[in-house]
Amino acid sequence: MIADTKRFEIQPVLDGALVEVAIFLDRWGTHRDQGSSVPRLVRANSPSTVRRLRWLLVDNPLAPAASDHGLCIRDASGVIVGLLLSFPSAFRVDDQRLLGLCSGSYFVEPQARTLGFYLFKRHLNHPGYSFFFSTTCNADSGALWKMLGACAPANSDAEYILPLDLEAVLPAFLAGRTSSAFAARLAQIFGRCTNPVLHRFARKSAGVFTEPCRDWEKLAALSRRHRPAHWITTDRSAAFLEWRYGPSSPNHSSDICVFRDRRGNEGWFCLGDAIRGNRVQIRGRALLDATWPREKMSLDEVLQAISRFAVPNADAIYFRPRPGLDEGEGSRWIIRRRMDPPPIFAIPGKRGAPLAVSSLDLVPADGDSSFAVSGS
Repeated sequence: MIADTKRFEIQPVLDGALVEVAIFLDRWGTHRDQGSSVPRLVRANSPSTVRRLRWLLVDNPLAPAASDHGLCIRDASGVIVGLLLSFPSAFRVDDQRLLGLCSGSYFVEPQARTLGFYLFKRHLNHPGYSFFFSTTCNADSGALWKMLGACAPANSDAEYILPLDLEAVLPAFLAGRTSSAFAARLAQIFGRCTNPVLHRFARKSAGVFTEPCRDWEKLAALSRRHRPAHWITTDRSAAFLEWRYGPSSPNHSSDICVFRDRRGNEGWFCLGDAIRGNRVQIRGRALLDATWPREKMSLDEVLQAISRFAVPNADAIYFRPRPGLDEGEGSRWIIRRRMDPPPIFAIPGKRGAPLAVSSLDLVPADGDSSFAVSGS
């Protein structure tokens, strides 16, 4: 540790360091893509990475609440050799407004690996936050979160898949288990024969009307009205939604729709692209966010509305569990996929009131999941 402190120094990440941070992240992205065990200094696409960093860290409506954008490790020559980015997020539970600090892009080069633990501990000592969390944990950072006392919210190790075209989905699933062309062909034929039955699920939503909407005030009002009071959910203000899904966001091309049934109950959802599969790719749509009156509309009705909208351009819909919902009440076609390790971990702040991590209601649009270089 003494040798490390002489060779390296932990510093806050400020606005002026974003170009250096972008180069560091691109270096890690390049070595990860090449499968190398040692990162190489390669300028992959730093201008694009800088734009995303500015969106995530500087344009964030809550940026003024943070004194920095995270922490970095610099070597004796001032070069970044370790990084942990962070930014504040606002949440609501009952009548309280909470501030959480989200972290992501946690990477440390081998020569500074010893300081990585202290970098993380110093992050958890930021004052003024009710809890700390991440939505993009990998095996290494997940183990570190657990070692420091963090927990994964219930069911955060799962992803659900709602097939829309079994002729495409079944061969893709089978490709991960066998290389048999005959088995893939059988799966394709079975899927084609089963599709008419599957499509009845989407047609059942004829009583739910869907239309595109980017009226941030309206979407924010629906979020306030239908927010489950006892769950810790993102404070979806108009400013937040415009930042999260507006023109400068990586999510700007996502489909945001308001839906309503014949009784006048309204909600909204946001669908982003999600290309999945290795040898056989699936045209997927990821359910990034959704709000609706849970006591008046079932999850099954909501999924029907989303399926009806997505069917022409997608083979499947991917969505995450939400606390207080029983995904078993949805379509019998829903497939559960285990995520190991879970991507989400959270820990209460040391000086705040006790907080139940199990009460966190995080959606895929929360955290830094929209930042392609992230990998907490």
